[in-house]
Amino acid sequence: MSQSRTGPKPGNGPLPKSQPYMSPRAKRQKLWLDVHRWLGIILLIPMAVLGVTGSAQVWPEETEALLNPSREVAASADPAALTATDVAAARAGASEYGPLTVLEIGELGTPLVAHTAPYAEPLHGIGGPVSRLIYVDPDSAQVIDSAPSSGSFMWYMHFVHGLFLIPNGGRQVVGWMGWFLLVSSITGLVVFWPGMGRVVAALRWRKRDGKAMNLHRQSGFLLSLVIVVEAVTGAWISFPQAMASLVEPGVEQPQRRRPPGPGAGGEPLNVSDEAWIDALAEAQIAFPGRPKSIAAPSRKTGAWQVELVGDGVDGSVSVPVNGGEITVEEREQRAGPPSPSTRAGAIATVMRQLHYATIGGIIWQLLVFLSGFALTFLAVSGIYTWGKRKLGR
Repeated sequence: MSQSRTGPKPGNGPLPKSQPYMSPRAKRQKLWLDVHRWLGIILLIPMAVLGVTGSAQVWPEETEALLNPSREVAASADPAALTATDVAAARAGASEYGPLTVLEIGELGTPLVAHTAPYAEPLHGIGGPVSRLIYVDPDSAQVIDSAPSSGSFMWYMHFVHGLFLIPNGGRQVVGWMGWFLLVSSITGLVVFWPGMGRVVAALRWRKRDGKAMNLHRQSGFLLSLVIVVEAVTGAWISFPQAMASLVEPGVEQPQRRRPPGPGAGGEPLNVSDEAWIDALAEAQIAFPGRPKSIAAPSRKTGAWQVELVGDGVDGSVSVPVNGGEITVEEREQRAGPPSPSTRAGAIATVMRQLHYATIGGIIWQLLVFLSGFALTFLAVSGIYTWGKRKLGR
């Protein structure tokens, strides 16, 4: 009598393991998880850098003051009370770098800032040529600090965040990072979304997940909307013309004009310390107002350029060196940039304001600040959790 065999036939090897059944919904979830995970793996460093540098720029002036306490002056110090002694101090502080080209006059409680002529090529090929900034205390007429115009902490935060320090095409690279971040944020929400009725329960601490995964899930879920807004607005800023064409086909998005830097008028003329004060006095006779800046005459312009703030109007006064006719150009004061003339321009303005947290008050500023660090943490914690599980297996 033959015996039945229940095992595999000799020589055929073990039977293949059957794959677990996955429902269509489970397959979609796995796809979203794979996209979310691999975007995090590939873009770990860029996203972490964008997060930190973005948070650093929420309060730029306060951060600059915190990093440079030596530039603090008395609240009553008035740089507009300019004297030849102040100019002499600034000139002495700039003696190793070149002649003075501009005196920048701020509000009460700020130092006088003198700019020298450029003395080096643009740092990393970005921005204008490097000049020296000399900070003078208006009360004591003493130099309290000196620094290059490029290369400070906030300078790096701005150009790393906006260009990745890539002179040509850096803005577009950052823009694509914004779109990838948007996809990563949406796929993360899809993967972790528990349903409308279980949001609070989904945010509870789960012992089986570990600290990194719990914090990853909670911070990502709570700040996901802010991260999505920052991703979209960042991409919009990086591709202004393409985005403008989407909302208003055929419209030309105007290029943002940057004010000319020190030395843009050419080689400055050799003038005395007293000449700065005399030029300011003549300009204030032609246009009474508080001074904002004085640009030294150059061989090209042959005249002092003085910017003043009047009552409801600003004035640009040109004072010729050789006693020619003084000219005044008046313009209406505005609290910000001119109002956009197109729908695309209006949307672009809101995008910039949202991205840099200049609207929305302290609440939006805090959310943007936290979302930047959350983005860095999400990138690192996601890779850490994935790697830990891989090693555990």
